[in-house]
Amino acid sequence: MTGADRLVARLGELGVSHVFTNPGTTELELVRALTTCEAVTPVLVAQELVATAAADGFGRIRGVGAALLHLGPGFSNGAAFVHDARRAHTPMLVIVGEHPAPHVELDAPLNTDLAAIMAPFCVAVVVIDDVATIDARLDAAMRCAHSLGGPVGVIAPQDVMAAEVPPSSWVTPVVSPAAGITACSQPMALAHPHDVITPHVTTVDVTELDQKILGDDPLFIVGSTALLGAGPAQIVAIATKVKARCVAEVFPAVMERGTGIPYLPRLPYFPDQARAVIGTPSAVVFVGAGEPLAYFAEEGRSGYLIDQGVPRIQVVAIGGDAETILGQWCRHLGLKDLGEVRGVLDTEAANELAEAPPSSLTGGDEVLTIERLGEVFAAAICEGDVIVDEGRTSSAPAFLHARKAPPHRYLAHPGGAIGGGLGLALGAALASGARVRALVADGGSLYAPQALWTMARCNLRSINLTQIYSHRFAVYLLLR
Repeated sequence: MTGADRLVARLGELGVSHVFTNPGTTELELVRALTTCEAVTPVLVAQELVATAAADGFGRIRGVGAALLHLGPGFSNGAAFVHDARRAHTPMLVIVGEHPAPHVELDAPLNTDLAAIMAPFCVAVVVIDDVATIDARLDAAMRCAHSLGGPVGVIAPQDVMAAEVPPSSWVTPVVSPAAGITACSQPMALAHPHDVITPHVTTVDVTELDQKILGDDPLFIVGSTALLGAGPAQIVAIATKVKARCVAEVFPAVMERGTGIPYLPRLPYFPDQARAVIGTPSAVVFVGAGEPLAYFAEEGRSGYLIDQGVPRIQVVAIGGDAETILGQWCRHLGLKDLGEVRGVLDTEAANELAEAPPSSLTGGDEVLTIERLGEVFAAAICEGDVIVDEGRTSSAPAFLHARKAPPHRYLAHPGGAIGGGLGLALGAALASGARVRALVADGGSLYAPQALWTMARCNLRSINLTQIYSHRFAVYLLLR
């Protein structure tokens, strides 16, 4: 058994079923191990951006994703979508093969400071510097990925992966599991923190919340786990009871939508529109979401979208146990079960499009607009579909009309690095086994079109791609 054999076997034991890889020479031991381990399936991709986006899409559906890349330049090629995975809080392992220590010391042509390159994109970086530490380090990496909510970099030197190790070495790690792990700080919102007054957020137990704290115009901003399962029904029922407004975060990582699921509008992407929706509420309650910030700086304006003086209350942390906490809140308000919760919902706004006829592209000389395309896209959604939305500003009509589509899962684009839509669709398709419909705009599919090669190689006939080129509406459907 080699270090690579043990690393791959441990991945399988930790629940990693697929590894998306664009490997090179330093990963050959790991490639060989992947081809002989029945528990883990290697998925070959033709470019690193595809590997990291696919691992993100897979992780959002299955709970953990994994990518295997080559040295610092290979990681750098895929870093944009590691960034997206971090902003989506996707548990994910990014394994990168490194030169043996003696070759690193030579400063060979492909040498980089790999840990330093990975740190800004990962929530933690783990170095496996000895074969006897593989189990401990991988276990710690997986814990970090879930507890910190994001991708963890795993540096696997070539000599460690090639080393032969007797099975008895796995019984007791020779080092503390925490050794060799660097936690990476969250990126700063702005470059000059001394010029910024960070608004205070109060964490409140839901049983302590009353109308006096919430005021006469509270706003709920909902994200992460509160957008899944019973969460939407619970939060809309609570909002109805306490007379609060409700919006979802701008680009949710995963959201369950469709008929029978209360509609939550997204907070707009453009800052002025978002500020208009937010207004000046009596309090903002974060339910599985964080402080919304402008994507880009505006001269003379704060990057915060909520006025500094508005009280901020956190009741569910990002990735927290939303269903349990919201269930407790429902009971505190006298809503005894989910049936009773649904009974207090105001469904008029959620169903205002229910009487609209099905849309199609057939017949007449109707001009194709973004509004029309969104209507057509939404009308084609079937129950159980996974929707990947990288349309950003162009996909708003599709999001609106899809509220009357059959129940489906919706994956948006919280990181903002353009071009991940195809890779996300690839990973989501392999993770879910469902039909995946991807809406991509602004030429995004041109960033990593190599994903199409892997889709064909994996015989994924269930991916449907709709591409919008800005306002020219050059649309094509990939029906494979």
